[in-house]
Amino acid sequence: MHRLAGLCAALALLCLAPSSHAQGLPALAVTVDVSHVGKDTWRVDYRFSQAVTAVELETVGDYRQKAWKMLTPAMRLEPASQFDRISADGKPFTTASIQITTFDGLAPKSYAPFNRFTDGGTAVFLGNLQGNAYQDKQAFAMSADIRLKGLAKENVIAPPLNKLVPGGERGYAYFGPAQPVRSGSTQFLLDPDTPAWMREVAQDVGAKVSEYYEKAYRRALKEGVFVMLSVSGFEEKGLAMKGGAVMGQLSYRFDGQKLLADHPTYREVLARLVAHEIAHLWQLNVSRGGIGENDPWIHEGGAEAMAIDALLKTGIWSPQSAANYRAQQSASCEKLGNSVASFDGIYACGLMRFDKLGIDIVPLWRSMIQTSEAKGEVYSERMIEAIAGGAGGALQARAKHGGAGE
Repeated sequence: MHRLAGLCAALALLCLAPSSHAQGLPALAVTVDVSHVGKDTWRVDYRFSQAVTAVELETVGDYRQKAWKMLTPAMRLEPASQFDRISADGKPFTTASIQITTFDGLAPKSYAPFNRFTDGGTAVFLGNLQGNAYQDKQAFAMSADIRLKGLAKENVIAPPLNKLVPGGERGYAYFGPAQPVRSGSTQFLLDPDTPAWMREVAQDVGAKVSEYYEKAYRRALKEGVFVMLSVSGFEEKGLAMKGGAVMGQLSYRFDGQKLLADHPTYREVLARLVAHEIAHLWQLNVSRGGIGENDPWIHEGGAEAMAIDALLKTGIWSPQSAANYRAQQSASCEKLGNSVASFDGIYACGLMRFDKLGIDIVPLWRSMIQTSEAKGEVYSERMIEAIAGGAGGALQARAKHGGAGE
């Protein structure tokens, strides 16, 4: 969880694209029933279309060790550093049932498994239920049909379906009393205790920036934007933010006493976070290609540049605010040796690389979207080089030397 100085956009990086663990694998259909069976109790039932011998799910800290209980006899969960494994000692199975307890812990660079709302509602990250299935050594990507069932009189809101990658990762499902509110093409599900200034910024920026991106990049989002925001921990000192973008959905969790204070700096920080995450939705708004596994500085630095442009063009940020932020990121990049090899460098030095191309981000990224969709390629340095010409060649030369000389 990053404090204000760091501003968490961390999770956007993690789930923008399908996990590398699943790419290029044949698909295996599985029905996943997710049922809310008690205040803090959930039941997940897997039904595989073919018998499997194991399931691997990307590890999320100690979440499964502490919150999961296998209900199927003779079946066990084996935690590991990269992938937690469910098996029945090598015996084939077609069903598996798990009891999960609402978990408030957080793992670095991972989506929060659960986000609580102060009205008793809960958002559940469904991506933690998906991974690979195995038939002995043959791996299959789980093509999941997820079905949700809430408690009596409970509203259940499914996340937007990832239509670009059937069976791909899903976002947060909401179980609780609230209903989303629509503003233009954007839906908002905001915690009832969200401070007024945060509600105002989230709704204003979400609506204005989405409209700007649609016009600037000449395409509407296929599913619109769904913004989910929960707040908690008003008794804790400071201000902490965690959130990210998952295929048409933005989910944020905010904690700390400073949430109660309306300050221009906090407004600027929240505005940038929202604009940055929505930029990822447009980067992903293609029928093929788009974001890949390599060179994350392209996606994150690009989202930074797209966000600053949108905040300026909509009047949400002043030119001075943009200049101050660029100066801050430039200083951070310099301390990192102008390298994109670190997590912070992906953002700070990624932005600097786009700035130093000397090309306006809108026509550049618009061309990248068109090229990606036309050729089925992921965004890459080579693509930027082809569009930016000589400036892109210099970019590649810097990257080969660890970013030196930027």
